[in-house]
Amino acid sequence: MPEGAEPFSHERVGAGKADSRRSWVRSASLALSVLLAGSLPVATGDPAPPRHLIYLHGRIVQDQQSARPRHPRFGYYEMEAILAAFRNRGFAVSGEIRPKSASVGDSAGHVVAQVRRLLDSGVPADHVTVVGASMGAGIALVAAARLGEPGLRFAILGACLSQNVRTMTARGGTGPSGHVLSIREASDEMTEPCPSWKNDSGQPSLEAREIVLHTGLGHGFLYGPLREWVDPVVEWALAKP
Repeated sequence: MPEGAEPFSHERVGAGKADSRRSWVRSASLALSVLLAGSLPVATGDPAPPRHLIYLHGRIVQDQQSARPRHPRFGYYEMEAILAAFRNRGFAVSGEIRPKSASVGDSAGHVVAQVRRLLDSGVPADHVTVVGASMGAGIALVAAARLGEPGLRFAILGACLSQNVRTMTARGGTGPSGHVLSIREASDEMTEPCPSWKNDSGQPSLEAREIVLHTGLGHGFLYGPLREWVDPVVEWALAKP
């Protein structure tokens, strides 16, 4: 045998045959898997209908006609970041800057028309949530009263629910209907003092819950997508009826 030549090995030949057999088995298994997959039924169920969320901003956005207005104390109002936070949770989100001269009543009428279009198109009432912050909270409550649809969802931020409902029902007025989540901040001078919400408003079509935060941010708590209020709103909007 020449020096440096590799000796003939039956073991290497056997190993090569074993490798070939293993490769053939893998190929056959793959082919069988493809055939079986082609014969299995394919799920054709309709995707879950989208959840719709209408966001109503605070007065500062309307006054400055900007999606990122700046308050001397609370800083920037991050409207686009708020909308993005809900889109990232899977909602079909709408949120627009109201005209500078728009009143609460006119704005509520616009919201009512938006919601009715969704309902008329076949969207279930419990798949529609209106989120209102500060001035937007007042608009949301007026819209809830005009719509009178107990299946709708509402979330109001930076407003005193008990006082607003009391004012709306005074002198024979109509209070809000639907599932209303109220989130306010204990350090918010614009809503304090505020009597705690009690389910004795005399509104049989109103189901409400109140959350009081303690962020220390005052009215500025609603200027950005804080998880302290975004998470409860998402949970409220997705809750089963």
